[in-house]
Amino acid sequence: MDTLHVIAGVVKNKAEQILVARRFFHQHQGGLLEFSGGKKRPDESPFQALQREFAEEIGIQIEQARPLIQIPHHYPDKSILLDVWAVEQWSGQAHGREGQEIFWLSLADLKPDDFPAANRAILTALQLPQHYFITPDPSDFGRKFWYQLEKTLESIHLVQFRAKSLNNINYARYAAKIRRLCDDHACRLLLNHSPQTVASIAAHGLHLTAQQLMQWQGDELAGHYLLAASCHNATELERGNAFLDFAVLSPVKQTASHPNTQPLGWWQFQQWAQQAHYPVYALGGLHRQDLHCAIAHGAQGIAAIRGLWA
Repeated sequence: MDTLHVIAGVVKNKAEQILVARRFFHQHQGGLLEFSGGKKRPDESPFQALQREFAEEIGIQIEQARPLIQIPHHYPDKSILLDVWAVEQWSGQAHGREGQEIFWLSLADLKPDDFPAANRAILTALQLPQHYFITPDPSDFGRKFWYQLEKTLESIHLVQFRAKSLNNINYARYAAKIRRLCDDHACRLLLNHSPQTVASIAAHGLHLTAQQLMQWQGDELAGHYLLAASCHNATELERGNAFLDFAVLSPVKQTASHPNTQPLGWWQFQQWAQQAHYPVYALGGLHRQDLHCAIAHGAQGIAAIRGLWA
Protein backbone atom coordinates (compact mmCIF):
# COMPACT_ATOMS: atom_id res chain seq x y z
CA MET A 1 0.00 0.00 0.00
CA ASP A 2 1.37 3.39 -1.01
CA THR A 3 1.91 6.03 1.64
CA LEU A 4 0.73 9.59 1.00
CA HIS A 5 3.47 11.93 2.23
CA VAL A 6 2.00 15.18 3.59
CA ILE A 7 4.27 18.07 4.62
CA ALA A 8 3.27 20.64 7.25
CA GLY A 9 5.19 23.53 8.79
CA VAL A 10 5.17 25.36 12.11
CA VAL A 11 6.05 29.02 11.57
CA LYS A 12 6.68 31.55 14.37
CA ASN A 13 6.90 35.33 14.19
CA LYS A 14 9.10 37.63 16.28
CA ALA A 15 6.46 37.67 19.04
CA GLU A 16 6.71 33.83 19.29
CA GLN A 17 3.19 33.51 17.88
CA ILE A 18 2.44 30.49 15.68
CA LEU A 19 0.83 30.63 12.24
CA VAL A 20 -2.32 28.53 11.76
CA ALA A 21 -5.01 28.44 9.09
CA ARG A 22 -8.71 27.58 9.26
CA ARG A 23 -9.89 24.70 7.10
CA PHE A 24 -12.61 25.61 4.61
CA PHE A 25 -16.03 24.64 5.93
CA HIS A 26 -16.79 22.41 2.92
CA GLN A 27 -13.69 20.30 3.66
CA HIS A 28 -13.49 17.26 5.90
CA GLN A 29 -13.29 18.59 9.49
CA GLY A 30 -14.06 22.03 8.11
CA GLY A 31 -13.77 24.99 10.44
CA LEU A 32 -10.94 23.48 12.47
CA LEU A 33 -7.47 24.98 12.60
CA GLU A 34 -4.45 23.37 10.99
CA PHE A 35 -0.78 23.93 10.25
CA SER A 36 -0.27 24.83 6.61
CA GLY A 37 1.22 22.38 4.13
CA GLY A 38 0.26 19.83 1.51
CA LYS A 39 1.25 16.74 -0.46
CA LYS A 40 4.88 16.10 -1.32
CA ARG A 41 5.49 15.47 -5.00
CA PRO A 42 7.56 12.41 -6.02
CA ASP A 43 10.37 14.54 -7.41
CA GLU A 44 10.70 16.75 -4.29
CA SER A 45 12.60 16.44 -1.04
CA PRO A 46 10.51 17.16 2.09
CA PHE A 47 12.19 20.55 2.48
CA GLN A 48 11.51 21.47 -1.17
CA ALA A 49 7.86 20.49 -0.72
CA LEU A 50 7.66 22.66 2.40
CA GLN A 51 9.10 25.64 0.51
CA ARG A 52 6.72 25.20 -2.42
CA GLU A 53 3.60 24.73 -0.29
CA PHE A 54 4.25 27.84 1.79
CA ALA A 55 5.04 29.94 -1.26
CA GLU A 56 1.79 28.80 -2.91
CA GLU A 57 -0.51 28.92 0.13
CA ILE A 58 0.93 31.57 2.47
CA GLY A 59 3.17 33.69 0.24
CA ILE A 60 6.31 33.37 2.35
CA GLN A 61 9.76 31.97 1.59
CA ILE A 62 11.06 29.23 3.87
CA GLU A 63 14.82 29.61 4.26
CA GLN A 64 15.67 27.19 7.07
CA ALA A 65 13.71 24.44 8.85
CA ARG A 66 14.27 21.27 10.83
CA PRO A 67 12.21 18.09 11.27
CA LEU A 68 9.84 18.30 14.26
CA ILE A 69 7.71 15.14 14.28
CA GLN A 70 6.39 12.49 11.90
CA ILE A 71 2.91 11.09 12.52
CA PRO A 72 1.81 8.00 10.55
CA HIS A 73 -1.87 7.18 10.03
CA HIS A 74 -3.13 3.95 8.53
CA TYR A 75 -6.57 3.59 6.96
CA PRO A 76 -8.16 0.56 5.19
CA ASP A 77 -7.50 2.08 1.76
CA LYS A 78 -4.39 4.21 2.32
CA SER A 79 -1.62 5.25 4.68
CA ILE A 80 -0.61 8.84 5.40
CA LEU A 81 2.64 10.19 6.82
CA LEU A 82 2.22 13.66 8.30
CA ASP A 83 5.75 15.08 8.17
CA VAL A 84 5.97 18.22 10.31
CA TRP A 85 8.84 20.71 10.21
CA ALA A 86 9.73 23.57 12.54
CA VAL A 87 10.53 26.63 10.42
CA GLU A 88 13.53 28.51 11.82
CA GLN A 89 14.00 31.25 9.21
CA TRP A 90 11.52 32.73 6.75
CA SER A 91 10.80 35.96 4.90
CA GLY A 92 7.86 37.70 3.27
CA GLN A 93 4.37 38.74 4.36
CA ALA A 94 2.11 35.88 5.41
CA HIS A 95 -1.41 35.91 3.93
CA GLY A 96 -3.95 33.34 2.77
CA ARG A 97 -3.26 33.16 -0.96
CA GLU A 98 -6.08 30.64 -1.50
CA GLY A 99 -8.66 32.67 0.42
CA GLN A 100 -8.18 30.80 3.69
CA GLU A 101 -8.23 32.56 7.05
CA ILE A 102 -4.88 32.66 8.83
CA PHE A 103 -4.11 33.58 12.43
CA TRP A 104 -1.08 34.25 14.62
CA LEU A 105 -1.71 32.60 18.01
CA SER A 106 0.40 32.14 21.11
CA LEU A 107 1.26 28.59 22.14
CA ALA A 108 -1.08 28.94 25.13
CA ASP A 109 -3.96 29.75 22.75
CA LEU A 110 -3.51 26.58 20.69
CA LYS A 111 -6.23 24.29 22.06
CA PRO A 112 -6.32 20.60 21.05
CA ASP A 113 -10.09 20.66 20.41
CA ASP A 114 -9.59 23.39 17.77
CA PHE A 115 -7.48 21.04 15.61
CA PRO A 116 -8.03 17.70 13.84
CA ALA A 117 -7.01 14.80 16.08
CA ALA A 118 -3.97 14.09 13.87
CA ASN A 119 -2.56 17.53 14.73
CA ARG A 120 -2.65 17.09 18.50
CA ALA A 121 0.72 15.34 18.69
CA ILE A 122 2.15 18.42 16.96
CA LEU A 123 0.88 20.58 19.81
CA THR A 124 2.53 18.25 22.32
CA ALA A 125 5.83 18.42 20.42
CA LEU A 126 5.67 22.22 20.42
CA GLN A 127 5.11 22.30 24.17
CA LEU A 128 7.93 19.88 25.02
CA PRO A 129 11.55 21.09 25.31
CA GLN A 130 14.50 19.47 23.58
CA HIS A 131 16.07 18.21 26.84
CA TYR A 132 14.43 15.75 29.24
CA PHE A 133 16.48 15.41 32.43
CA ILE A 134 16.29 12.25 34.55
CA THR A 135 17.56 12.71 38.09
CA PRO A 136 20.30 10.51 39.51
CA ASP A 137 19.48 8.74 42.75
CA PRO A 138 19.73 11.23 45.64
CA SER A 139 21.47 8.64 47.82
CA ASP A 140 24.50 8.80 45.49
CA PHE A 141 25.11 12.49 46.23
CA GLY A 142 24.00 13.24 49.79
CA ARG A 143 23.52 16.95 50.45
CA LYS A 144 25.19 17.86 47.16
CA PHE A 145 22.13 16.50 45.36
CA TRP A 146 20.06 19.63 46.06
CA TYR A 147 22.79 22.07 45.05
CA GLN A 148 23.49 20.26 41.79
CA LEU A 149 19.80 19.85 41.05
CA GLU A 150 19.22 23.61 41.37
CA LYS A 151 22.15 24.27 39.02
CA THR A 152 20.73 21.78 36.52
CA LEU A 153 17.26 23.36 36.61
CA GLU A 154 18.71 26.67 35.44
CA SER A 155 18.75 25.29 31.89
CA ILE A 156 16.19 22.45 32.04
CA HIS A 157 12.40 22.63 31.70
CA LEU A 158 11.32 18.97 31.92
CA VAL A 159 12.42 16.60 34.70
CA GLN A 160 11.76 13.00 35.65
CA PHE A 161 12.38 12.18 39.32
CA ARG A 162 13.71 8.62 39.40
CA ALA A 163 14.93 7.21 42.72
CA LYS A 164 14.64 3.43 43.07
CA SER A 165 16.50 3.37 46.40
CA LEU A 166 13.85 5.40 48.27
CA ASN A 167 10.84 3.90 50.00
CA ASN A 168 7.41 5.34 49.27
CA ILE A 169 7.42 7.81 52.16
CA ASN A 170 10.86 9.23 51.40
CA TYR A 171 10.16 9.30 47.66
CA ALA A 172 7.04 11.43 48.25
CA ARG A 173 9.00 13.74 50.58
CA TYR A 174 11.76 14.27 48.02
CA ALA A 175 9.23 14.65 45.21
CA ALA A 176 7.36 17.42 47.05
CA LYS A 177 10.59 19.38 47.52
CA ILE A 178 11.61 18.86 43.88
CA ARG A 179 8.17 20.04 42.78
CA ARG A 180 8.74 23.33 44.63
CA LEU A 181 12.14 23.77 42.99
CA CYS A 182 10.62 23.05 39.58
CA ASP A 183 7.96 25.70 40.20
CA ASP A 184 10.71 28.21 40.97
CA HIS A 185 12.42 27.42 37.66
CA ALA A 186 9.34 27.12 35.40
CA CYS A 187 10.04 23.42 34.97
CA ARG A 188 7.57 20.54 34.64
CA LEU A 189 8.05 17.46 36.83
CA LEU A 190 7.17 13.85 36.03
CA LEU A 191 7.40 11.13 38.68
CA ASN A 192 8.69 7.63 38.07
CA HIS A 193 6.44 6.22 40.77
CA SER A 194 2.66 5.82 41.11
CA PRO A 195 -0.40 7.78 39.93
CA GLN A 196 -1.32 8.34 43.58
CA THR A 197 1.98 10.07 44.32
CA VAL A 198 1.63 12.23 41.21
CA ALA A 199 -1.80 13.38 42.37
CA SER A 200 -0.80 13.89 46.01
CA ILE A 201 1.98 16.39 45.26
CA ALA A 202 0.35 17.84 42.10
CA ALA A 203 3.26 16.88 39.85
CA HIS A 204 2.88 17.50 36.13
CA GLY A 205 2.89 13.89 35.02
CA LEU A 206 3.79 10.22 35.37
CA HIS A 207 6.65 8.32 33.74
CA LEU A 208 5.96 4.59 33.31
CA THR A 209 8.53 1.83 33.17
CA ALA A 210 8.34 -0.47 30.13
CA GLN A 211 6.65 -3.12 32.27
CA GLN A 212 4.07 -0.62 33.56
CA LEU A 213 3.47 0.56 30.00
CA MET A 214 2.58 -2.92 28.76
CA GLN A 215 0.21 -3.44 31.71
CA TRP A 216 -1.27 0.07 31.80
CA GLN A 217 -5.06 0.09 32.06
CA GLY A 218 -5.71 3.15 34.19
CA ASP A 219 -7.12 6.45 33.05
CA GLU A 220 -6.94 8.27 36.40
CA LEU A 221 -4.39 10.70 34.94
CA ALA A 222 -6.01 11.11 31.53
CA GLY A 223 -6.46 14.66 30.36
CA HIS A 224 -4.87 16.20 33.45
CA TYR A 225 -1.23 15.09 33.44
CA LEU A 226 1.54 14.23 31.00
CA LEU A 227 1.95 10.48 30.55
CA ALA A 228 5.34 9.21 29.36
CA ALA A 229 7.12 5.86 29.29
CA SER A 230 10.46 4.14 28.79
CA CYS A 231 10.59 2.03 25.62
CA HIS A 232 13.23 -0.29 24.23
CA ASN A 233 11.62 -1.80 21.12
CA ALA A 234 8.94 -1.28 18.48
CA THR A 235 6.32 -3.30 20.40
CA GLU A 236 6.50 -0.99 23.40
CA LEU A 237 6.36 2.11 21.21
CA GLU A 238 3.29 0.70 19.43
CA ARG A 239 1.60 0.06 22.77
CA GLY A 240 2.10 3.72 23.64
CA ASN A 241 0.21 4.92 20.57
CA ALA A 242 -3.06 4.45 22.43
CA PHE A 243 -2.38 6.88 25.29
CA LEU A 244 1.17 8.26 25.68
CA ASP A 245 2.07 11.93 25.35
CA PHE A 246 5.73 11.08 24.75
CA ALA A 247 8.34 8.37 25.31
CA VAL A 248 12.06 7.78 25.64
CA LEU A 249 13.67 5.12 23.46
CA SER A 250 16.93 3.55 24.59
CA PRO A 251 19.77 2.77 24.59
CA VAL A 252 20.95 4.67 21.52
CA LYS A 253 24.63 4.42 22.54
CA GLN A 254 26.63 2.30 24.96
CA THR A 255 26.06 3.31 28.58
CA ALA A 256 28.20 2.97 31.69
CA SER A 257 25.27 1.62 33.70
CA HIS A 258 24.46 -1.15 31.16
CA PRO A 259 27.79 -1.94 29.42
CA ASN A 260 26.63 -5.36 28.16
CA THR A 261 23.45 -4.07 26.48
CA GLN A 262 23.65 -3.79 22.70
CA PRO A 263 22.88 -0.17 21.70
CA LEU A 264 20.28 0.60 19.05
CA GLY A 265 22.34 3.06 17.04
CA TRP A 266 20.83 6.06 15.26
CA TRP A 267 19.47 4.19 12.24
CA GLN A 268 17.43 1.75 14.35
CA PHE A 269 16.27 4.57 16.62
CA GLN A 270 14.93 6.47 13.63
CA GLN A 271 13.15 3.44 12.14
CA TRP A 272 11.32 2.67 15.38
CA ALA A 273 10.63 6.26 16.41
CA GLN A 274 8.89 6.88 13.10
CA GLN A 275 6.22 4.33 14.10
CA ALA A 276 5.23 6.32 17.19
CA HIS A 277 2.33 8.77 16.96
CA TYR A 278 3.88 11.02 19.60
CA PRO A 279 7.25 12.68 20.34
CA VAL A 280 10.15 10.36 21.23
CA TYR A 281 13.33 11.35 23.09
CA ALA A 282 16.62 9.55 22.44
CA LEU A 283 18.21 8.11 25.59
CA GLY A 284 21.37 6.24 26.42
CA GLY A 285 24.95 7.53 26.51
CA LEU A 286 23.95 10.96 25.18
CA HIS A 287 25.15 14.47 25.99
CA ARG A 288 24.15 17.98 24.96
CA GLN A 289 26.34 17.83 21.86
CA ASP A 290 24.24 14.90 20.57
CA LEU A 291 21.09 17.05 20.31
CA HIS A 292 21.41 18.01 16.63
CA CYS A 293 22.11 14.40 15.62
CA ALA A 294 19.08 13.23 17.61
CA ILE A 295 16.78 15.77 15.94
CA ALA A 296 18.14 14.82 12.52
CA HIS A 297 17.08 11.22 13.24
CA GLY A 298 13.51 12.14 14.21
CA ALA A 299 13.86 12.66 17.97
CA GLN A 300 12.08 15.35 19.97
CA GLY A 301 15.44 15.80 21.68
CA ILE A 302 17.65 13.95 24.13
CA ALA A 303 16.97 12.48 27.55
CA ALA A 304 19.85 11.89 29.94
CA ILE A 305 21.04 11.63 33.53
CA ARG A 306 24.80 12.26 33.46
CA GLY A 307 24.68 14.09 30.14
CA LEU A 308 22.45 16.85 31.56
CA TRP A 309 23.45 16.81 35.24
CA ALA A 310 25.20 20.04 36.21
